[in-house]
Amino acid sequence: MNKADERKFREYSLSGNQYRLLLQVGTPLAIFALFNGLFTVFDTIMASHIGPLDVSTVSYMSQLRMVLNALGSGLITGSMILVNRAYGAGDEEKTGLLLNSLVRLLLILSAIFILMIPFVPLLLSLIGTPEEFIGEGTPYFRILLLATVLNFINLLYINIEKARGNTKVIMIANITTMAIKLGLSALFIYVLEKGIVHIALATLITYALFALYSLSRLFDRESIFRIRPALVLHRQKGYEGRLLGISYPVAIEDSAFSLGKTVVNSLAAAYGATMIGALGISNSMCGIAAGFENGFSDASSAIISQNYGAGRYRRTIGTYKANLVVSFLACLAAMLVVYAVDDTLIRIFATSRSGLDASFMDMIRRVFIYDSLSSFGIAINGAGMDFLLGLGRTRITLMLNFMKIFILRIPVLFLLQRFISDGAAALGIMMMISNCGIAIPTTIICIMIARKMLREAEEDTAADGNREGGTHSL
Repeated sequence: MNKADERKFREYSLSGNQYRLLLQVGTPLAIFALFNGLFTVFDTIMASHIGPLDVSTVSYMSQLRMVLNALGSGLITGSMILVNRAYGAGDEEKTGLLLNSLVRLLLILSAIFILMIPFVPLLLSLIGTPEEFIGEGTPYFRILLLATVLNFINLLYINIEKARGNTKVIMIANITTMAIKLGLSALFIYVLEKGIVHIALATLITYALFALYSLSRLFDRESIFRIRPALVLHRQKGYEGRLLGISYPVAIEDSAFSLGKTVVNSLAAAYGATMIGALGISNSMCGIAAGFENGFSDASSAIISQNYGAGRYRRTIGTYKANLVVSFLACLAAMLVVYAVDDTLIRIFATSRSGLDASFMDMIRRVFIYDSLSSFGIAINGAGMDFLLGLGRTRITLMLNFMKIFILRIPVLFLLQRFISDGAAALGIMMMISNCGIAIPTTIICIMIARKMLREAEEDTAADGNREGGTHSL
């Protein structure tokens, strides 16, 4: 994408119809998220085909990997707030300096992750991983560490394409690579009858292919958003500190969120190892709807940052309002589809190489009954979190996510375990309370910030009017 097209989208972001803009930028992301959710479901079905313990191992290790992945994704997400502000303000030189400083930080983080690979068994033991997960989980997690490093390249590219509104490319590239991953996983599991390690290998191969494509685009000389090795290798004074300052709350927030899920899995293990698999399967099913609506919500964050950077405060708030409406309707439509096929999906999940496990199927269904209701809370909360993120209020988003995990999720599950003997119901209710409950304080905070922004905009308008009046009288 050349600079002229990038400048043209910037003007559209600052002046176009907000609903049309959200739909145009968000629809490809929503379609990709929908396919990604379906691929995750298929991936989980394949792990379930091996056995209930194997799918539980995959769910557990995937959460650990997300803790580490969140460090990189948080750094990228937070840093892109400043990149988008500079882009929205029309400062192309600053945009390039910030972007290349971000690449430098990602290279340092990637080197640390690679050095961790030999110490995976020790790491798993130190965090209290169930013994039955460590054996096959060690090589699985080692491969995922490499895949995580490659995925940093892809996440950077995806965020840049969102910034310039080129989300159709994201959709096509991601669906293509996910289809390759699905094909490889099916080959390994159903044809070659391999284990979960080969599921991780399919992920690694997929991310590697996408990374090759991403790198070819990131070095495009015609783009404002391009990697320049000279800028990456030479530290830009002051820029890295600013990027880390705005990003660390997002990184901690995402890591704590994933760590909290790991703690929840450990508590769920009190009901048996397969309960972790049941919770993971229910989350995957609900994730189809959550991912679909998040495609629209995710698009709003970059648009909000660009308008905020350009001083368009009323338009910034209008984007949040439009996002609330679009995200909720998208979630409702997706959940109606999921409810129509939930019994079929649950039956497939509960069928392994040894046949249908009726008790496991019932376990999944009992979690899903309550868990599915939380999707609507996720939609409302997601719109608010993207509004706050777009404004750079990362410390507030950190506080809200800590509240969600360490007040509304882990303690709630701990209490429910004392009063509800049905573990599946307790887990489902816990998900519903945390995901819907957090939407309340998030929305209240967003309204307070929006009102403050409107007052400041009115004061600025009045001050400009007074200055113009004074000049005229002279």
